[in-house]
Formats: sequence, C-alpha cells, structure tokens
Amino acid sequence: MKTLAAVCIAAGAVASAALALPPVTVTLTATPTVVTYGQKVAFSGQVSTKKANQQVVIQGTACGSTNTTKAATVKTTANGMYTVPATPALGTTYRASFKNGTSQPAVISVKPALELKRVARGSFTANVTAGQALTGKFVLFQRYKKLKKRWVQVKRIALKTSVAGTKPTVVSSVSFTSRLRAGTRVRVMISKAQAGPCYLTAASKSIRT
Repeated sequence: MKTLAAVCIAAGAVASAALALPPVTVTLTATPTVVTYGQKVAFSGQVSTKKANQQVVIQGTACGSTNTTKAATVKTTANGMYTVPATPALGTTYRASFKNGTSQPAVISVKPALELKRVARGSFTANVTAGQALTGKFVLFQRYKKLKKRWVQVKRIALKTSVAGTKPTVVSSVSFTSRLRAGTRVRVMISKAQAGPCYLTAASKSIRT
C-alpha cells in the first residue's frame, strides 16, 4: 500500500510539473509594413522552444474578410529562428502560429501600383494594378508646379476598364487627353478615399509631356 501511494504521489508530481510548464510562444516581425502591390514582405521570428525543424504557420486575414487563410509555412532553423516571405494582395493582418501558441498581429498596408504612359502628344493612359478591380474609382492627373514645389491637379478621371491578370491581379485603366506645355512633369495619383478601404494613397512615377 505504501508503495502504491508513493507511485501515485510521484505520478501526481509529474503531472503537476507538466501542467506547470510554460506555454509555447512565437514572435512575428514584418519588414516592411507598407508595400506597393506585388512586393514581398519578409516575416521573421522565433519559437520559445528555440529548437530547429519546428513548423511555423503564417496566417492572414485580408481587409474586408473575417476568414483566416494560410499565407506560408516554414521550418525553424538554429535557435528556433525562422524567415519566410509572403505577398499580400491587399491590406492584411498576419499572425504566426506554433503548436498552441499565436503571435501578436503584424498589420501590412498595401498601395496599388500606378503607371502613367504617354501614348502620343497630349494623350495618356493610366493603369492601376491591385488585387481587385478599381473601375469607377477616380485618379488625379497632376502636374508639378516648380515655383510652389508641389503637385497640382489638372483633371480628375474615372477608371473605366479592368483586365484580369494572374489571380488575384486586376489592372484598371483609363485613357485620356490633356494639353500641357511640352516637357511638363506629370503623374497620376489615387487617394485613400478612392482606393480604400483596402489600399493606401499611391502615385505613379512622373513622366514628361
């Protein structure tokens, strides 16, 4: 009986010790936290076990959705470290999970990719590339005012057509005309009010008329 009692006490002590073990944790860092559509984000972190070959899953909840999807899976290296890239299609909140542990969120903001092309003298095409169609949204055609050192609006144009690329890419476009002095520096931009709620304000590279 004494032996049985001793075994029970020992088993209880082992169980208590197991219960007292600290929970596993995982960290998550993202660089950069603001990207232009199509650019990658580098996720990195460490698991609390500090062991190699441990599986970490990066999950994301995209803007406008309540569903969580797997963005990447990676195995840890020495000291439980990991690094893995992912390409957000729109603003997304990411978390890393390891066993029963979940990291703090990393919020990634995305800008649509804008391009302005000069088709002919006074004729232009504006393209806005994103993970969703932005037809009906307005872009601003701007010129650079040298004396005031700022961009000023020339005209406001609605995006008219959309063409699907490799999923989820969609290119929304509009062709327009504008008569400006030759050599004027111009660009197109889209505000957060037009690109939102899932995208930030963005502008194209400038070109000369």
